Amino acid sequence: LHTSSPITMASSKPKSDGAETAANAERKTDTAALSAAASVWWIVVGSLLGFFCFQLLQDEATKREVSLLLNSLSTTMTGTKAATQALPEGAPDVSRDAWVLAVFAIGIFFANWSIRLILVFPVARLFLGMRGDQLVKFARSVMEALIYGSFAAIGIAIVPSQPFSWPSENWWKNFSTGEHLIMRSDLRCYYLLYGARYLQAAVTVLLEPMQKDFVEMMVHHLVTIGVIYVSYLHGWNRVGVMVMVLLDPADVPLHFAKLCKYTAEKTGKQMWQFMADRLFEVFAVLFFVTRLVMFGYVCWSSHLESSKFFPKTPAAWTCVLLLYLLLVLQIYWFTLIIKVAMQLVSGKGVEDIRDDSPSEKKDQ
Repeated sequence: LHTSSPITMASSKPKSDGAETAANAERKTDTAALSAAASVWWIVVGSLLGFFCFQLLQDEATKREVSLLLNSLSTTMTGTKAATQALPEGAPDVSRDAWVLAVFAIGIFFANWSIRLILVFPVARLFLGMRGDQLVKFARSVMEALIYGSFAAIGIAIVPSQPFSWPSENWWKNFSTGEHLIMRSDLRCYYLLYGARYLQAAVTVLLEPMQKDFVEMMVHHLVTIGVIYVSYLHGWNRVGVMVMVLLDPADVPLHFAKLCKYTAEKTGKQMWQFMADRLFEVFAVLFFVTRLVMFGYVCWSSHLESSKFFPKTPAAWTCVLLLYLLLVLQIYWFTLIIKVAMQLVSGKGVEDIRDDSPSEKKDQ
């Protein structure tokens, strides 16, 4: 699925010592220039974001709400069941929540790029000798594993603790009374953090090297933001959090598989490729169960089961349409997974068929 480009193949030819030394020096110069440019870029952008976030938190209402939500999240993650059940409840408020969303988005974006540039890049260069595109891919997978893993853990802690989590008819009972707009504070925190994460992801994907499924990924981010917005404001938050908690877990072994693959390529040790293959198998099974079977059930419930409890409004039909669009994207990605699985069965190692940019693929 991944074939070497003519440039890569040419670079594998034997070189004289002088030519190899010059090439290595040129690569080091390019890497140093890239690191310097990234550092300057992040100092400027980070300073602006930090200042903007500081200004937002000068508003006492915003500061108080951010503190309340984060404390509620902490209580659910580490506190007792009684303390969790005693958390305050409330309905969405756009004028209040928009500023909280902005603070969360800036915070996640800042953490994402700070950890990449300050920690992951230097460590990967020092201990693994990674450079160039390989270093960028490695850092991206580290952050994706961290973000997906964190949100999967938060979702697994918060969603099952909600009184409506199961059976699925609880997602729709008494919808017409308006009680679905009332959310416990830990759930509101999870919702706003999730929306903030995808807002910053839509920006981050523009700053990273373009992958072959750039369009599909951007559509996925924008559709997810749309689902979060509509479901949060129109009482579809119960099914919304079910979608959130289902979409994250599979990506954790995927990105660990990528990290093992990049390490295998750099070190030449078969152990890392073996681990990448096994992690990919775990990912494929999790993807099928959570993103096709269980998420497919959520789409069915949203479309058909919900109709037994209330007539659908335009906002409700918008949610259903967006959920089906997400399901189509999952099916598309699963076809890519099957292609990789076929390579694995044939005895070849796992390759990420999304890694190449369109321009790179054109060269290959």
